[in-house]
This record gives sequence, structure tokens and C-alpha cells, in this order.
Amino acid sequence: MANVGNKLMDWLGFGVEEVAEEEDYTEQEEREQELYETPRREQKQRKERRPNNKVVSLPAANRNKMVVYYPVSYEDTMNIIDNLKARKPIIVNMESIDVEVAQRILDFMSGACYALGGIVYKVSSKIFAVAPADYDIIGNSDGLKG
Repeated sequence: MANVGNKLMDWLGFGVEEVAEEEDYTEQEEREQELYETPRREQKQRKERRPNNKVVSLPAANRNKMVVYYPVSYEDTMNIIDNLKARKPIIVNMESIDVEVAQRILDFMSGACYALGGIVYKVSSKIFAVAPADYDIIGNSDGLKG
């Protein structure tokens, strides 16, 4: 029965338009399919370019450096503490400055080390090692004593 209806539609001229619309619809479907698959192809290509190893390298360049300071004034203490906050170990040599200024610098460094969980280690009478929390300083003394 459907064939009779199609033949009648063709004879009346309606079948041709329907075919044309189907062709347009098919072309539109093809374009949509192309648009849909293009991002999928790109994603697949990106996945293929990605290396399969799951090892992540951690930046350790700052961990291997030690900073040595020869402070001239109390204002130099800020630079020392900034390096301590950046988790760098520091040697502070206060042999060339006045005893009163050296005491102020030492007090400030000690407070900052305590707040950051670090340690101040006395190397000699006017030389100190300042280390962040994840560093251990090994020696005969237990931190800032004497």
C-alpha cells in the first residue's frame, strides 16, 4: 500500500521535493557528523602524542642552593628572612658588623625561624646557619646555644 502512495505522490510531483529535502538533510547530517568527529579526532591525536609514563619531575633547583649573607645593617634581615621563607638554607656571617646590630639581627632571625618551624645553628661566635623546617643541621651543638 505504501508503494501506491509513493507512486501517487510522484505522479502529483510531491515525491521529487521530498527526495530533494532528504538529500539536503543527508548533506546536513554529513556536515554535522564531520563537525562532531573533528574534535574527537583532535582529542585522539592529542592522546596519542602524550607520553605514557607517569613520572613527574619536581623542581629541586632551589633546594640545592645555600645562601651566604654578610649583613651590613639591620635592614638586610628582611632579605635573609625572604630566603628562609623560600625554603633556602642560609649562612649569616656577622663578623664585620657592630655587636648591637648583630644581636638585633639574630633576635629577628630567631623569631622568624621559630614562626616558620626552622632552626638557627651557631657555627662560631658571629656565624650562624639558618635552615627551614625540612632541613637538618648536624653538629656538636643543638641549635642556638652559647
